[in-house]
Amino acid sequence: MGLFFRKIDPEKDSKYRQWLNSMLVVAILITSINSLFLNWGWLAWTMAIVIGILAILIFKEYKGEE
Repeated sequence: MGLFFRKIDPEKDSKYRQWLNSMLVVAILITSINSLFLNWGWLAWTMAIVIGILAILIFKEYKGEE
């Protein structure tokens, strides 16, 4: 649970980590807008895959940190 509630430190985190975290937020916002207003099935599947890939990359990036 610490991974989701840790503070992002711009000096400590690399640009790659900051990019991963911001892309995850963008993907979640797109999914929310799609589910509330558009309800496009292809976009839902695409965003689910994108969020899954981003989650895996984020977990790999933060693995081993306390």
